[in-house]
Amino acid sequence: MTTAVNETISRKALIAVANQYESVADALTEIIDNPFDYRHGRPLAVEVTVNKRQSAIDVLDVGGEGMNEQGLADWIGWGTGHEHRETDIGQYHVGGKLAAIYLADALEIVCRRSSEDAVWHFVDKNWGSREYLLSNKELTQLSYADLEPRLRDVPSKTGFTLVRLTSLKRHRFEEEILVAKLSNIYRNLLASGKCSIAVNGAPVRPLEIPQSSVLSPVEIHERLPGGVTIKGAIWVTDRDRFEGGRGVRLRAGIRTIFNGRLITEGEEFGHYLAGRGPLQRLVGEIEIQHLKPNTTKDGWDTSSPAWVAVTEYMHTHMQPVVAFLREMAEKQSVPRELRKRANAIRDEVERILRNLDQDQAAAQRGAPSDATAAEGRQPPSPREPVDATPRGGHPVEKRTPRTPAPDGAVGHLLRKLRRGLPGIDFDALGGQDRSQMRTDPFTLVVNTDYPLYKGIGNTDEYLVETYVLGLLESELTDGSASALVVELDRVISEWSRARAESLA
Repeated sequence: MTTAVNETISRKALIAVANQYESVADALTEIIDNPFDYRHGRPLAVEVTVNKRQSAIDVLDVGGEGMNEQGLADWIGWGTGHEHRETDIGQYHVGGKLAAIYLADALEIVCRRSSEDAVWHFVDKNWGSREYLLSNKELTQLSYADLEPRLRDVPSKTGFTLVRLTSLKRHRFEEEILVAKLSNIYRNLLASGKCSIAVNGAPVRPLEIPQSSVLSPVEIHERLPGGVTIKGAIWVTDRDRFEGGRGVRLRAGIRTIFNGRLITEGEEFGHYLAGRGPLQRLVGEIEIQHLKPNTTKDGWDTSSPAWVAVTEYMHTHMQPVVAFLREMAEKQSVPRELRKRANAIRDEVERILRNLDQDQAAAQRGAPSDATAAEGRQPPSPREPVDATPRGGHPVEKRTPRTPAPDGAVGHLLRKLRRGLPGIDFDALGGQDRSQMRTDPFTLVVNTDYPLYKGIGNTDEYLVETYVLGLLESELTDGSASALVVELDRVISEWSRARAESLA
């Protein structure tokens, strides 16, 4: 006996699968991916508008292919519709719909296909909450008068799609994180200048990954067994100039790109790049063609022969950069004795600054009453009785507070550095900057590539001058060169005197 069974899927299962997204930003990228697939070389503008007060998110794309009645029907259907090209970011006809379920209860779409006039409309107020499938969904053709003003402004026969999500579900949303992620994920597409993204009216700029000039990039362009093509470069990055924004950090390793969209970061391809060592400066990007990412667009089928071929090729071509960074670290290693002296100098500078602070405070207490704020703080005026008698029955003496300290005074440098003085470290930063202040951890880094360092960098005089100059440049209010020189000379003179006394 044979029994026929129909394969079905419940909408409860779809709602469960929609919870795969980790954040609002991750879900929105699924919706944004669609117009990039269908731009077909056209300039494309995507606008994301988030209105928390009205509990609404709009994603409007203008200039791409857009959708007509059939395209909208394809979008609504689960896992069905026209065949995707192998270069499309989306492949499975599920991503945008699942993202809409994750984000909101109500869904509305208004669209027009490029080169056509008809505008189509779909609305489902229970898209993200209903637990049953609808056999019929109504698509309506809208008139020009029915369109909201910004859609009327789209030039005739220009394709557009507006996805409107309302009755948003209770997910945490931070605009700063969304902007940073879009800047990272669509970095290559934005950098091409042919596409643009804006969030609440502000343009999203492509993430900048600065390259160091210490090594020429290793170019990658190869067709591998199985028909997979990879193209890109491997380089040494200048991490100190990297600004990623919240939610985005620069991971050592290779970034993999599919059709201009970021898929993975930090691919090591058999090399161990973890930690805070020199290999953290190895970064690269490769565009992979003829190999599809997974359904969530955050990885590849790493067990496939094609990925194995990619891994073997990249491992070999990363090796020269890995060897260069290791060799550079060995050449620029700083002797332990020099590090100990640098830390001792940091402690000496701290004592000098404390002494200057105390001397300045003492001088202010003994300053004449007509001293100006520029020469130091004026002492308080003599106490004088006042006429008013408070509840205790004793007259109160009134005094004028002393004037504030002059801006940029060395004696107040420790007060400005609320975290205390930074540590001191060494690193190769290129030949331009003498030092660099880092915040994590709070450290002043002496540049071992700086021309003067190569000649006199191991002397105490050079180290103390570099350290104090770095402090003053980061904290001195008056940024003029003359003020900087005066304050630098004052600290160096005190340090030299103290050092001479200690050696006497």
